[in-house]
Amino acid sequence: MSWHPTILNVSFVTLVAWAVFLGAFTRRVELIVVTVPLLVAVAIGRRARPAPAWDLSRQLSAQRLVEDERLRVTFTLRAHTDLPLIEFLEPLPPLVHLERGRNHAFFSLRDGEQAEWSFELRCSARHQLRLGGPHVRLWGPLGLAAAETRQREPATVAIYPRFTALRRLPRPARTQTFMGNHVSPAQGEGIEPGDIRPFVPGDQIRHVNWRATLRLGGLHVTQHHPERNADVILIVDTLSAVGPGGATVLDAAVRGAAALAAGYLARKDRVGLIEYGGVLRWVRPGSGRAQLQRLLDTLIRMDVVFTYVTKDLDLVPARILPPQALVIAFSPLLDLRFVKAVTDLAARDVDLVVVAVSPIGPTRAVVPPSAVADVAARLWTLERRAWFDKLRRGLTIVEWDGVEPLDLALASRRRPRRPRALPA
Repeated sequence: MSWHPTILNVSFVTLVAWAVFLGAFTRRVELIVVTVPLLVAVAIGRRARPAPAWDLSRQLSAQRLVEDERLRVTFTLRAHTDLPLIEFLEPLPPLVHLERGRNHAFFSLRDGEQAEWSFELRCSARHQLRLGGPHVRLWGPLGLAAAETRQREPATVAIYPRFTALRRLPRPARTQTFMGNHVSPAQGEGIEPGDIRPFVPGDQIRHVNWRATLRLGGLHVTQHHPERNADVILIVDTLSAVGPGGATVLDAAVRGAAALAAGYLARKDRVGLIEYGGVLRWVRPGSGRAQLQRLLDTLIRMDVVFTYVTKDLDLVPARILPPQALVIAFSPLLDLRFVKAVTDLAARDVDLVVVAVSPIGPTRAVVPPSAVADVAARLWTLERRAWFDKLRRGLTIVEWDGVEPLDLALASRRRPRRPRALPA
């Protein structure tokens, strides 16, 4: 830490120089005499000082938070030498707001004294919050000299997207071989009753349907549908994002994907994730709490990366995108490259649901309110509805504004109207 003159010191030196010049020019000795106290102050400010020593530690109230939760940051300062005046400033990263206390503090401590400094931050959007450490400035006597340094103590706090539990999830058309909560269309061991058929050798007595047996005059058994798990792949479009920071269409898509991931994993399904944007990244399907943590860590890092390159989902390995998986895509459908990608998936007979996150609300949030903006929003809404009517001939599209509960939007899900083949 090296000392350097402050602006006040430079001002004193400038004033002394002008006073000496004017005194010599006008032959007024009193002008030169007036500068003596200033010269003494400058000399005191430039004298040698012992190297300051202190310990600064930082404690965070949590390492993982959800959007809009509070983070308490506490600093503990212990002086090993006299500190006449020491200043601390913790820079705040974007999307973080100061809720309580101050991130700028001053202390005056003697050797061996200790002081605490704390403040609360509110994290308004999902991201990796990085606190690099405070800037430190040590002031000398009379404020004529100062020494600055940066206390390098980086810390990272994961801010996860805020989501609510979903009661109704899209039902997969195909199931896998492991036990789960989805009723399989195949016949087998399970608790969901299916067809009734005559008794054949090898059937178990506990499957006999006595009511049908008495009515039909012969032994009949009830077949059951086994409960199986499913593979669910979530695709998030990161080609575009409109809206204010923390409330863009990408933020809404991330919250929806997180809610679906938590819901399906709670039902013992395997969930995977694909980020479709300037970079093509994915998370291999898996189950359990560790998989949810892995998915959330990937979702908070998603951002728009500009590119002209057209991505192809054929580049995704088959183990990442199983052929019998339920694919749920979140997108504002603003980029035709993503529309082409999901259209190609639907053409391969993939069980696909596209959640169209409306960009109209986020766009209105950053545009000044006016009559022209109202008319433009209505026209944009009509244009998107007409376009969705064309896309629904081959795609299952669910419109979602990103504000209302996702359950309500998924409840209106309809299968596409596929064209009928003409008779030969």
